[in-house]
Amino acid sequence: MTLKPQQGVRMTPHEMLEDAAPVTTVAEAQDRVADLVGPAIVRKIWFMMCDRHGLQMPILMPIEDIPLVPEPGELASFAAGLGTLLRDLAPGGSVILTLERPGAATLTAPDRAWGTELRASFGAVTRVLGVFLAHDDGVVVLKG
Repeated sequence: MTLKPQQGVRMTPHEMLEDAAPVTTVAEAQDRVADLVGPAIVRKIWFMMCDRHGLQMPILMPIEDIPLVPEPGELASFAAGLGTLLRDLAPGGSVILTLERPGAATLTAPDRAWGTELRASFGAVTRVLGVFLAHDDGVVVLKG
């Protein structure tokens, strides 16, 4: 799989990132994902980074063209690069990871596989604040 950042990011009209409250809990991360990603449109993964105080960095990366199920270890090198970027720009920071896919909130086997892969790859190199699934009706915690 080749990860290709997508152009264009949805933002809430009432709030700019620089004015947003810190994100320090899973519930706050889930709310932020709901604000920035919203209900699912197409299948992709979103990467958000926060500094050690929970202030979200102005880097929001959506990656499209993802397979239905990831290959184990497939994200390791990408996670390592993002972990290095986070250490350089915001030592002690964290990532928020989101799988966006159209459909119901019920977790599927492919969803769980993505949750496992995201936690394993990113958890090995940085602190993961939350892993979520954005679906047709909102955002839920994505358990692997």
